[in-house]
Amino acid sequence: MFNKNMINIDKATEKEIKEFNRKEWRKADIEHYGRGIRWIGKPFIFKAKENGKIVGSVKAKYEGGVIYVKNIIVDEDRRGRGIGRKLMERVEKEGKKIGGHKIYLFTMEKWGSSKFYKGLGFRKTADLKKHFLKRDFAIYSKLI
Repeated sequence: MFNKNMINIDKATEKEIKEFNRKEWRKADIEHYGRGIRWIGKPFIFKAKENGKIVGSVKAKYEGGVIYVKNIIVDEDRRGRGIGRKLMERVEKEGKKIGGHKIYLFTMEKWGSSKFYKGLGFRKTADLKKHFLKRDFAIYSKLI
């Protein structure tokens, strides 16, 4: 019989749970995907430079065939010149090269960035009500 009073929840480190997670996630992957999966994330970062100065950057991560764009920013005075487009094209190119089939990101619907992403072929795929800082966000994604 299960006694819930004997369960303790304590803080842990990655090292402490590594072996347990390796074994249990393998079982879950077999159950859900029919085979063990190597869930290895590959982060990548690109920068845009103009005359030796960084004018834009993008951080992304590949995992399980999907690229998550964590953030992209372009110098405020240089927006609208195609720098963001070039950064996102570079992410897509890298994503395809390493086997990605999809890119996704979070943004606020009312930000100008939503129009930018739509222009790159992204589609809104989910609404996230009261998400970051209790504000409404959306997920945009694109098959590549």
